[in-house]
Parts: sequence; structure tokens; C-alpha cells
Amino acid sequence: MDTYTQVVSPETQQALANCHPLVGDDWEQMSGRIPVDVEGLAEETQALQRKRAVRSARDLLRLVLAYSVCDWSLRLVGLWASVIGLAQLSDVAVRKRLLKTQRWLGRMIGAWLQQRRQQVGLQAVIVRLIDASVVSQPGSRGTDWRLHVNFDLGTFSIASVEVTDGGGGETLARQSVQAGEILVADRGHAHRRGLGHVLAASAYAVVRINGSNLPLESADGQSIDLLHWLQAEPPADQPREQAVWLTTPQGRFALRLIAQALPQAAAERARRRVRETSRKKGHTPSPLSLVAAGFLLVVTNLPAQPWATAQVLALYRVRWQVELLFKRLKGIVDLEALRTKDPVLAQVYLLGKLLGVLMLEDWHNALTGDLDDWLTDPVRPLSAWRWLQLWTDLLRHAIRGPLTLPRLLAALPRLGRYLRDAPRQRPAQGALARQWLRAFGIKAELPEVKPHAAVPA
Repeated sequence: MDTYTQVVSPETQQALANCHPLVGDDWEQMSGRIPVDVEGLAEETQALQRKRAVRSARDLLRLVLAYSVCDWSLRLVGLWASVIGLAQLSDVAVRKRLLKTQRWLGRMIGAWLQQRRQQVGLQAVIVRLIDASVVSQPGSRGTDWRLHVNFDLGTFSIASVEVTDGGGGETLARQSVQAGEILVADRGHAHRRGLGHVLAASAYAVVRINGSNLPLESADGQSIDLLHWLQAEPPADQPREQAVWLTTPQGRFALRLIAQALPQAAAERARRRVRETSRKKGHTPSPLSLVAAGFLLVVTNLPAQPWATAQVLALYRVRWQVELLFKRLKGIVDLEALRTKDPVLAQVYLLGKLLGVLMLEDWHNALTGDLDDWLTDPVRPLSAWRWLQLWTDLLRHAIRGPLTLPRLLAALPRLGRYLRDAPRQRPAQGALARQWLRAFGIKAELPEVKPHAAVPA
């Protein structure tokens, strides 16, 4: 008698015989779209040295994605792999396998993004939105990890990504820059070294400043009195512009300083945030900080023709798209659901997430031509949130494979190592209660429920 017959009663067998797989096995098709040598890189990085329990690099990648994209514990990953026949691994064995994949995942992501950059190089105008986001480990409210993302506006996909620990600060110097590209970044990237890195490469930058984090000069080398300039009285709804210079480790460069007054309500909110931040740090905000909080301040080296002042400001506001990207990654792909404090395993988790995101973007880009009318409709555009929700669910289903009830029941006798807890010093109350009920012969019965008499209207 086989295992399935031992576990399932004849009546249940008959009922399950009519069941179809709940999920199609799309893993081969999905993994086949990865445009890098998965097996070769696994051999080079020694991610898969002995093909015993795990037979191939694609099976190993599936284990990584089950842990990171499906957000399963190590023990649940082992259970799932056993049920679908992928591998027989304990949670400890799964962990050992994953710890060896860090370099492999990084190489795959790097090779994939390098191919993207070569394809994008044919575009007339390349705009890259630069930002970083914080990820905290379990039980922490601080910055444990930081994801630095370069988002290509033209293809609406990630151009480059870097994972650092909490000490890895935001800087444009992290970016691989090509001449003619336009990099758009927020105040966290307004540093002389990073800006000099971009300007020396003959690229363009549009970076917001807070008034004090970037020392600007006049043509003759004198410091710009930014407070006096901002307190001038031009029309409130009109932006203003001034030519400035910036001295960086890479040289001295000419820039355009642009200021746009914020609406009164927004300016007051910004000033409250400045005061609150200063209060927490134990000092008083400077007059310049309070005045500058009421403005959108941007520096750029874009030429005035064709990039007029209003167009530069409009381009900077497009930077919000990378903020929305992080909101989608955290709200839908669960980028913040870090499961471990182990630094290597945490990087494997984050890199696995990012590889899953590249797979999702690959599907999106493959369908861009069919959805062009939706993507370019400003009135009823395609909802990036719902679109990503749909494809994330499909990705997780493809990773899981046909996890059906018959398969689960057939594998049940060998799943005790995953489903049962480790030995306890204190006995489990639920198990003791069941023993008592069985020992005393107590039969739990539901009380009889009598129908209520109808209540006259």
C-alpha cells in the first residue's frame, strides 16, 4: 500500500481524484527568461558545489526565491521543497545552501542590469532617478540596511542597485555615470564629492539642496548669501534663478541655482519638520534653514536652452516616481519583511527580492508595446500598484509550483520534521489538554441550538 493510500481514506481519495492542480508549473518558463548564465555563474561563485540534495542551479535559485519572494521561513521552505519533490532538506540544510548564494545573486543581478544599460544607451535622452531606502532587521527601528536604486525613467525599470549596511550613505559617487545622462536626486545626495563625480563625467545633475549642505560660490569665489537672496521679493508664484559655482574634489563647476516658493501650507509644514528635527537634536534651527524650508531649491548644470527654469523644476518633480517605486516594493513585494539578523542571510534575502523584482520588470517590459495606450494616458493611466500586485502574485505562484492537496497529503508522513516544534522544557498546553480529554473520556459536544420564535413586526 502506498503512502497516499495509508493517509487518505477511500472517500477522500475519490473526492481528490477529480481535483486539478491549483497552480500551473510555470517555473521553467519563468526562469528561462533570465538573460544570464545561471548555471555558469553558480559554478564560478561556488554557490552550488555538490549536486546531491539540490540537483541544479535553477533549483537552488528556486529555494532562494521561496525564502525571499514568498517570504517563507527556512523550515517552511524545506517543507515545500519536500512536498513538490524539489529536495529533501532540513531547515539547517536550507540555511547552509542559502548562505553560499550571496556572491552568485549579486553577479546575476549585475550582469542582468549591465545588459539593460547597453540597451538603454540607444535612447536620445536618458533620465535616471536616484534614491535610497532603509530596511530594518527584526526588532530594530534603526537603519540596518540601505538599498541604493538608480531608476531609469525611460524604461520605468531599475538600472542599477546596491545593497549596503546602515553606514552606507547616500551619494551620487555610487553611480556608474555616462556622458549625457541626467541624474535626478534629492537632498540626501547634495554633496560635493558625489556631484563632482557626475559633473566630471560630462553628465547632468538635477539635485535638491536644503540651503546649507552645499557651499555655493560666485564666479569670483565669494560665498553666496543664500538667505539674502531668498528673502528678496519676486512674485511668489514665479521661480528665480542665479548662476553659481561649486568647488568639488574633481574640480570647479558652473551651476544654475533655482528656487521656487512652496505654497504657504506646505512651507509651514516644512518649517515645523525643521523645528522638530532641531529639537530632537538639541539645537536651534538657523534662520537660513527656516527660510529655505519654504522653497524648492535645486542646482543643475543642464543648459538653459532647451532646459528653461520651469522645465528643470518639472523634471525634478518627476523624481517622485522612484519614491513610488519604493512604496510599491515595500507594500506589495514586502521589501521590509526581513526575516533574519544574520548579515549574510539578510543580504541573500534582499538580493533575492531584487532578483524577483527584475523578473517582474521583465514581464512588464515585454508587454509594454501592448499596453502603450494605457501607459501614456494621463487621464486613465495603468495603475502601477494593481499591475504589480497581479504580477507579484503570478510570480509567487510560479515559484511555488503545483502545490496541491493530493501532493500535500501524500507527503504528510515525512513532514513531521518541519511541522512539529522542537522539544520543549515546558509542555505545550494544547497537547496536555488533548491528553486529559482522551484520558477522562470527555467528548466535546456542541449545545443544541433552538430556533428563536419569530418576532412580530
